[in-house]
Amino acid sequence: MKELNKDFYCLKELSPIVNLKYRQLSKKMILIRKKYQNMTDLLYKKSNRWYIHNSLINEFTRERTPIKYKLFITIASKNKFDYDYWKYYINQLYKKLKIIDPSTRIKYVIEPTKKSINHLHFMTTFDKQEKLENIIEEDDLSNKSNDMNTAIENIYYLKKLHKYFRKQNKPVLLKY
Repeated sequence: MKELNKDFYCLKELSPIVNLKYRQLSKKMILIRKKYQNMTDLLYKKSNRWYIHNSLINEFTRERTPIKYKLFITIASKNKFDYDYWKYYINQLYKKLKIIDPSTRIKYVIEPTKKSINHLHFMTTFDKQEKLENIIEEDDLSNKSNDMNTAIENIYYLKKLHKYFRKQNKPVLLKY
């Protein structure tokens, strides 16, 4: 954050300070205005322009909450499915999980083995392991003729798992 020289700033002046666009600032302003509605010494409106005290600037900073992944899944097949097949597979699975839990997030990576057979790794916020196992088993894409092997584990060391995902190629985050 840049050094603050003034006591009050308008939204346009805040933009370079907090690295947010004016539109993002104006959306945050709606919440901040309600929170500090009776404190005219910190926040006031004059000539259709909001003035914000420098002590409130931290209220405008960008917030990023980490995604709390619960399960790590590996799906492999003896058949040599290409990258596009696994991409289609994970998207179909994701759509099914979103129906059950709309807040579900998935991060996946498709990687080849030493014998150049692609397989899928993904982690998800979906926490119902038995339900996920049933969805994968009942799935048309993973029928018995494809010889699918599935491993589902709880996630305990998320940082190590993120590092593992980045080892070969960039993981893809699904969020429709």
